[in-house]
Amino acid sequence: MSVLVGFLGYGRMAQAISEGLDQNGLAPYNRQLASDMVAGPLEKLREKRGFKKAPDNVRLAEKSPIVIIAVKPHQIRGVLTEIKDTVKDQLIISIAAGVTLSTLAEFLPPTASLVRVIPNLPTLVGKGVTLMCSPPQTHPEDLENAKKIFSAVGEVFELPEALFDEGTAVSGSGPAYFFMVMEAMVRGAVRLGLTWDMARKLVVKTCEGAAAAALARPGQSLAELRDQVTSPGGTTAEGLLALEEGKITALFHDALKAATDKGKKLA
Repeated sequence: MSVLVGFLGYGRMAQAISEGLDQNGLAPYNRQLASDMVAGPLEKLREKRGFKKAPDNVRLAEKSPIVIIAVKPHQIRGVLTEIKDTVKDQLIISIAAGVTLSTLAEFLPPTASLVRVIPNLPTLVGKGVTLMCSPPQTHPEDLENAKKIFSAVGEVFELPEALFDEGTAVSGSGPAYFFMVMEAMVRGAVRLGLTWDMARKLVVKTCEGAAAAALARPGQSLAELRDQVTSPGGTTAEGLLALEEGKITALFHDALKAATDKGKKLA
């Protein structure tokens, strides 16, 4: 691709996307522009990475065929108002949570191509899951470019915007749930006598291996994979029984529903 990509906001998520674009050669640092609310940290990163610093948001929008809006959700209306007279037919990608396509369209000209994405925390280590949607009028080439950008830091899944809150409850909030499960397993292992360090290593690597096994066998259900670990009358069967008695399935359903409902309220 190697086009000029502008980051309107250069926080942790934008930095991860920026690094992925450079490492994959899609848009090396010298083909990237950035502007941000806080100049100090941005200047240090610019010196280290070699991207170009835009003097202001308007100039960034003028010069960038692709603009990634990465400011806080409460800042987005002010930023869009600032650049709306400058935007022409650029690809505008928003990563702001809770900001719908209709809100973006309200502040931007109809000639702009809009894409809304929700990346998750593992994007920071190149293992992200990004949800993506766009209105029908977005040019197919622009949508493909948006997919290439976020494929540089993980996997992209297109989802209707009407299901974004449900999808975000899984991929966006999901890492926190897995961290909590891992933390609980570590605490349980320590209670049984393992050291904190050994317990953490065993839990994290076991989690990684289980995920890798599930990815490597897409034709098998998760229940089938679980059964491969579970011998009749064995230790795993006893552990699973304890989890089901604690209503783990119902708890995860309730967690996903609570996150979904909160997302709809925030939107």
